[in-house]
Amino acid sequence: MDKIIPASLMVSLNASWRPEPEYNAVYVSGTHAGVAVNVKRQGSAGNDPAPDILEDWLTETQVNTERGRNELAKGGNQSVTTIEIPLTDSNTAPGLVEPGQLVEVRDSLLNGTNNNWRALCLATSIGSSGGKVTQRLELERHY
Repeated sequence: MDKIIPASLMVSLNASWRPEPEYNAVYVSGTHAGVAVNVKRQGSAGNDPAPDILEDWLTETQVNTERGRNELAKGGNQSVTTIEIPLTDSNTAPGLVEPGQLVEVRDSLLNGTNNNWRALCLATSIGSSGGKVTQRLELERHY
């Protein structure tokens, strides 16, 4: 994880549900040259394919496989969760959270259950009010 955020730091939290189709296979190929790869989610039958991906630059097996993995990874139940936390200096965690970083929100234990969750930071905006500087983070969270 790039940043760890204790839930106790959160000033606000808001989530917008954004489910996507959960495909388990995708065909990836170059359009005029290269290789064709059928990427399948491990442990699945590969019976629910995403639309084929055909692009000129897809000419190598490793590249095509990774492109397929990325396509399959973006599906399923997810939300865009917006949290607001104080902007701390670079010596105090979490510091500035930047887009592209992976974060873990460490929630307190509830009934002995670990409620920690991980997300990808999509956007960061900085604001100030009453002499306090905060950062608002848009996080892509998969369930």
